[in-house]
Amino acid sequence: MPISVTATEVARDFNGVMEKVRVAGSVTVFKNSRPIAQIIPIEAAKPDQEEGRTADMVDVAKGFIDEYADVFAELAK
Repeated sequence: MPISVTATEVARDFNGVMEKVRVAGSVTVFKNSRPIAQIIPIEAAKPDQEEGRTADMVDVAKGFIDEYADVFAELAK
């Protein structure tokens, strides 16, 4: 059975949410009635998935930096 919590519940009762993750295997976090994250036990993260996620995060970061290069240049003055 899928378990879900609100972002407010995560902020208010992190330890309780982590216990739900341990028991259920994963928890989906909702904010404004939309799923925003999934919390899984570390054992459930496969090494090849982690490598792919890291590459994806780097691509997102590079895109963000490129998109807002003018803002960063202005802030650096």
